[in-house]
Amino acid sequence: MYKIWLFRFCIFVLFGGAATGLQAQAPNLMVGFGQRDITPPLAVNNWITGKPYTHVHDPLNVRVVVISDGRHKSALVSLELVDAGESATHEIRTALAHALGIPFYNILVTATHTHSAPWAPVYEEGFRGAERDTWWAIRYMPAQNNDPPFRKWMTDLIAHTVAAAGDADRNLKPATLWIGKADISAFANNRRPRLPEWGTAGSNTPQGYNFRHPEYNPLLLTDGSNYGPLDRTMSIVSFRDEQGDNLVTLFHAAIHSVAIYPYSEELTADWPGEAAAQLQSRLGGNVMFLQGAAGDINPWRRGREAVTEMGKGIAERGQAAFRFGTRLIPDSLVIINSEIALPLDTTGKQRTGLDAVAAEVQVLTIGPLAFVTLPGEPLTDLGTAIRDRSPFPHTLVIGYSNGNGVHYVGLPGEKEKGGYEMTHGTVGTDEAGLLLVGTAVRLLNEARTKAGNSR
Repeated sequence: MYKIWLFRFCIFVLFGGAATGLQAQAPNLMVGFGQRDITPPLAVNNWITGKPYTHVHDPLNVRVVVISDGRHKSALVSLELVDAGESATHEIRTALAHALGIPFYNILVTATHTHSAPWAPVYEEGFRGAERDTWWAIRYMPAQNNDPPFRKWMTDLIAHTVAAAGDADRNLKPATLWIGKADISAFANNRRPRLPEWGTAGSNTPQGYNFRHPEYNPLLLTDGSNYGPLDRTMSIVSFRDEQGDNLVTLFHAAIHSVAIYPYSEELTADWPGEAAAQLQSRLGGNVMFLQGAAGDINPWRRGREAVTEMGKGIAERGQAAFRFGTRLIPDSLVIINSEIALPLDTTGKQRTGLDAVAAEVQVLTIGPLAFVTLPGEPLTDLGTAIRDRSPFPHTLVIGYSNGNGVHYVGLPGEKEKGGYEMTHGTVGTDEAGLLLVGTAVRLLNEARTKAGNSR
């Protein structure tokens, strides 16, 4: 398996990593939606405790949106899981390509990153050298591939994803394309504040002051810190019929799905699941969440009450953004993928036996709208850097997609600042983030050229 993967990766890089560009001459936009329950049995172990889950608070789902421009199709697959690892992405793409005839690299696989769910299964080894399961997944328990409940769920996950994609493909309907935006900064904070390098003589901050402390106030900064960057924008991308009724809405925001974690041992889709349900009840049609560059962004508060409040607040703002949205002029559907080698730090080399790990960046554009995927957990600055250099006026950067890359990833200088994300959380060097940004910007420019040439 590893030799086959290595050969494919080398061929991809040799030809510039852009072998899968496509476009149509006359866009005829259509969209379809499918959804299936992928909740694992309670006997599956919780990776946080190493023990079985206690109960299901709300079901986990896979949602699939199929988009067609009349000549070509793409499928967006969203898993309510922690990640969309390389092996699971490959398995899903292979299954959907076989079942629906959608080209392998036209399929986008992403995760909402809810921590109250399993990590995506590993179906085949070799995608990450000697590393199979991420270290988070096996901190408190052995790999589950030989555990009967997990083994059955692994198989069911693919079957349910194929079924959801089949529904989406059969339900294709003519659509118009709209976008609206709203400020959701009230529900998020950057968990990597910038500590002062000099000039302080002490602090009144209580010891152990964090979200668990009884006096915790998410609106305050402590220790003389400055705020870290925050993407305040929620984008509401809606596909509507000619009467203006919602067919499918994609809502994109960058906030970690950890409002419940680590307080409960339940299975839950966390705040994105609540927000999707409330938004769907307000808009009609169907709704899918796309997680942004949320590696350093947490919900402003934690706990079940926070989930309910957050779901309601985000749905209210999303409904307003939908109502006052702007209709876009669709163009050819353009999809370009590139695989690059991300250099590994000492820890990464030890875990994988490799000097670099293969990582994929994917770009999908429709007229002035662009989706960019990054593997693993990108920090806010990566999303900002890509948007600032994108030729598309509406560029949505999606994390947790098509693999794990080097896990947490930031721009050069972040490792020097320390913190969980850049010490325990990453296996990449400082250059990894720059490579992802550069690749994304190159693909965006190529997509803009391809779309222009298709007219």
